Amino acid sequence: MVTNRFIVIRAVLLAWIIWPALAAQTPAPHKHTSPTATPTPTPSRAANLLLEAETLLQSRQFAPAEEKLKVAVTEDAKNPQAWFDLGFAQSHLDKLTDAAAAYKKAVDLSPKWFEASLNLGLVLARANDPASAVTILKHTVELIPSGSAANVSAAKGRAWLALAEATEAVNTDPQSAAAAYDKASELHAGGPELLAKAGLQLQKAGDLAGAEAHLQKSAEAGDSAGMAGLINLLAVQKRYADAEHWLQKYTAQNPQDANASVQYARLLASQGKTDAAITALQSVAPPVPPEIARELADLYISSKRYKEAEATLHPLVEKNPQDPQLRLSLGISLLYQHNYAAAETELIKALQLKSDIPDAYSYLADAAYENKHYELTIRVLEARTKFLPDTPRTFFLRATSYDNLRAYKPAAENYHRFLEVAGGKFPDQEFQARHRLKAIEPQ
Repeated sequence: MVTNRFIVIRAVLLAWIIWPALAAQTPAPHKHTSPTATPTPTPSRAANLLLEAETLLQSRQFAPAEEKLKVAVTEDAKNPQAWFDLGFAQSHLDKLTDAAAAYKKAVDLSPKWFEASLNLGLVLARANDPASAVTILKHTVELIPSGSAANVSAAKGRAWLALAEATEAVNTDPQSAAAAYDKASELHAGGPELLAKAGLQLQKAGDLAGAEAHLQKSAEAGDSAGMAGLINLLAVQKRYADAEHWLQKYTAQNPQDANASVQYARLLASQGKTDAAITALQSVAPPVPPEIARELADLYISSKRYKEAEATLHPLVEKNPQDPQLRLSLGISLLYQHNYAAAETELIKALQLKSDIPDAYSYLADAAYENKHYELTIRVLEARTKFLPDTPRTFFLRATSYDNLRAYKPAAENYHRFLEVAGGKFPDQEFQARHRLKAIEPQ
């Protein structure tokens, strides 16, 4: 049974790690005694250590508090307060695995203790284990916090918010994430930002009507994230006039925000106005944020302005050498400038960083073929079949690669397969295939 002593530490907890915006509303730490309290017996060594540790925690001396608490839980392993305090100290020392284990002990000893369960969920989320956090937090929201009715509502709101964020991080159930954000907003009046988050999750779940209702309510309350989300949602639905209406409001509210230019560029691009979209992004004052430079590079590639794409991508790749998408984009821009050797290098690096980018195999096969690396072309085309079906072009590339390697049997097989699917759409290649089949197949 947890006594009222833990209220002291819980007050500290509210001020330091759970929803910092609420710290100003947290009552000053105080201790409660029962109206029927009996005279306190002489404290044990473990109890003294616990009191000393709590004093240290309130003055943010986490390391010495941890040392005292380690001894306290050794001497009194069934005291959930001691385990809770230990988890609290360790979480502030970024010993997340240890903190989770300590909070788990507190929860096991006192299963209905809301604050211990909530902190366990939060620590698991911080430790990049959102799936385990979701399991704990689903139990937390069923528990009853201590304190006044207002405090109970606020604490439950924090728990629902933690559950929403963990569920979003797991990224498998956006509908539940949205519902949790809604519950957090209902209990804690979290503001339009929670409506926006719920709306984005509903969009991910395919509930476009629900997403629009949430995002519009958030946008009407003046939330920039809500406006941005609504603009994107409307553009996806090709409701360009509505999107532009909200974009004008967003720009007026955020005149210095480069994201306004991004939103406008995306809106233009979605209408096929690529050059106008490029102009919108080029107007962003330097230094250009990396995310805008990425958007600009993609627009350059889609409008076949490959030299400008390359110039934009090189500095991005230098700063983010482990980003496979940047490597892929740079490889594409080099490929279409006929710089096949450099393109091959970038595309190989992209696939080394992330092997499941289907389009990268297609581009790499083209680059390798132009470099007369026929064996590599064949290997890349085979790897591509794990993600995409063969096309007339891949059959032809494979056939001519085998042909150049004088592997005539597989070359003939692929020429035949090419002719079976070409359907007269590739007259020059079909003529070449028939000509080569006469030369390499036994008569």
